[in-house]
Amino acid sequence: MSSCSRKRTKAPRSARNRRNNGGFSTRSAEIVADLDDVLIQILTFLPIKSLLKSKRVSKRWLSLITNPDFSNRILKSKHPLPISGFFLKGTHDMEYRFVSLDDDDKERISSSLPLRFADHPTKMIILQSTNGLLLCKCSCPSNQFDISYYVYNPSTKQNTLLPRIIDHVAISLAFDPSKSPHYKVFCLKSVPDSNLFYIEVYSSNEGPWRRVVSVPSFTLPPTVMEFGNTIFWNDAVLWYGRRSRDCLSFDIYQEKIKIVPLPYLDHQEEEEEEEEEDGPPDVGRTLRFLDESRGNLYYTEVYDLSSSKFPVYEMERDGSNWSLKHNVDLEPLAAAFPEMIRTEHYTDRPIYAFSVIGIVKEETNAESYILLHIPNQVLKYNFRNKTFKKLCGFKASLDIDVPGYEFYGFQRCFQFIESLANV
Repeated sequence: MSSCSRKRTKAPRSARNRRNNGGFSTRSAEIVADLDDVLIQILTFLPIKSLLKSKRVSKRWLSLITNPDFSNRILKSKHPLPISGFFLKGTHDMEYRFVSLDDDDKERISSSLPLRFADHPTKMIILQSTNGLLLCKCSCPSNQFDISYYVYNPSTKQNTLLPRIIDHVAISLAFDPSKSPHYKVFCLKSVPDSNLFYIEVYSSNEGPWRRVVSVPSFTLPPTVMEFGNTIFWNDAVLWYGRRSRDCLSFDIYQEKIKIVPLPYLDHQEEEEEEEEEDGPPDVGRTLRFLDESRGNLYYTEVYDLSSSKFPVYEMERDGSNWSLKHNVDLEPLAAAFPEMIRTEHYTDRPIYAFSVIGIVKEETNAESYILLHIPNQVLKYNFRNKTFKKLCGFKASLDIDVPGYEFYGFQRCFQFIESLANV
């Protein structure tokens, strides 16, 4: 029988359907995969953490997710991003521990590790955290005055070395992805042989340091004593210190300087009397905390270590006034964790051993909380219902008490926010 007259045998109907459906599905998947716009629309619905993991799917997905247009679009639409954890730093070394706020993380706290970049072997010191970016510094081992400054995204592991800074007093990072994909770094400098100050700015899209000419040289009131700490809030960088009673505020868009007073508390009258008689007060016995969370500025101060309560203040959105927002009661915590009760060495009175890690403003006030560090524990205290729970524990051998400083715990804590921001 010739091949032309040979009769072709048909496959069973079910097999043909499977083959045709499979081919249709494959072709459809290929068509969808080829449509970048469709894929981008799908990716926009993923949370930042899932997007960071999705970069490993393929080179094409990596290219799409890391594209500045896509990442900027995501950051703007999802702002403000939630706080995912905190970097904790003690006083004796440059080691950092990380506490995760993600309930899916099996290990809430990481081991003690130095912060290093692949292209820089020296340990980094975190100065500030702002909307997912960290401002860091490091010094050359052979010359402690040879200091480099970086802007670092710990989510993407990208970093940028800032142009060299000389003779500055303070430095601050400003970044609001809802308004601009670009960040700015502001440097406070002093005029030689005077009590005058001025400001320089570096922009990620404009380049080198330049003086802010719209702000002439200015003097500071005696209540702004130090500039060791900085935050970015409400379009302004704030500089303050452990002894400062006011903050120096610089609006980055209006380019205006103003003084923002901290809440005046009753014990400050006693401190002022001590300052007049014996010099500056002993700031080591006062716990002060100022930070931003989801666009809100919070402040707390504890002067009497034997008191079981301390207040938390919130600044009005227009920056006009502080209001008492919460009261934290330590007594129930001490009943559940008696190890946080200690004896003050020079009075023998019982005091509370704790420090503030951070304040987390959630989408509703009922979910907002403060994170406290007590001996070998991290506790989550809900503002609204006054309940608390252990978030994680430290090894018993961890000792971060600081001689001469009355408060127990980590002295500097910085927010970690998962972000796709390009640096």
